[in-house]
Amino acid sequence: METPILELLFPRFCVGCGYVGTYVCPSCESKMKKIQTPCCFYCGKPSFLGLTHPNCRRREGIDGHLSLYLYDGIFKKALQESKYKGAYAVFATLLAFPQQNIFQYLDEWNSLFNPSIISVPLHPQRVRERGFNQSDIIVEQYFNNKRFLKASLLKRTINTDHLANIGDKNKRKQHIRSAFTFVGKNVPRAVLLVDDVMTSGSTVLECSKTLKKSGVQIVLAFSLAKG
Repeated sequence: METPILELLFPRFCVGCGYVGTYVCPSCESKMKKIQTPCCFYCGKPSFLGLTHPNCRRREGIDGHLSLYLYDGIFKKALQESKYKGAYAVFATLLAFPQQNIFQYLDEWNSLFNPSIISVPLHPQRVRERGFNQSDIIVEQYFNNKRFLKASLLKRTINTDHLANIGDKNKRKQHIRSAFTFVGKNVPRAVLLVDDVMTSGSTVLECSKTLKKSGVQIVLAFSLAKG
């Protein structure tokens, strides 16, 4: 089998160790810090299926949250390579690793809540700059073969700066305020928000507020990583 010309001209190197042939090698992926125990979105303590504890619930807040990795080390480097340098293939490589445990939790969510799945939207200008929305790729990779209902319910109407560059949590909340608009034709009972990484959680919280003000009762969140 011949090696594609592009592979010869632009070989892939692991962002962690420099191994030739892939952007993230299995050895480096095994060193990424995986989240073994689902935890409450608000207090960070272990919770059943990652659902928010009853005493932690907020009227317009997140009702459950799951993540795969901690946002540091090799994972952080790989994600930054894909997000800020437009390297679609780097991100796709991250998603190709098997993640059986998380699918068991997601299947439980689907059985309990039957949520409509939406990716956290980017502003159209940001999509043009980057070339893709990483949240859309997660939905395609992880949920296309599942029995989840995919929907388009939110639109990003304000092109905010990168929240990762804003250190203060309260300033992040202010910056993202009113950035989303509900555009769905129907209002589902439950929604599963999909994002690439959560640090302060300001983005998904603003999405949740918009969804619940529009009539959605339950908002769950899934991210590839959390800070």
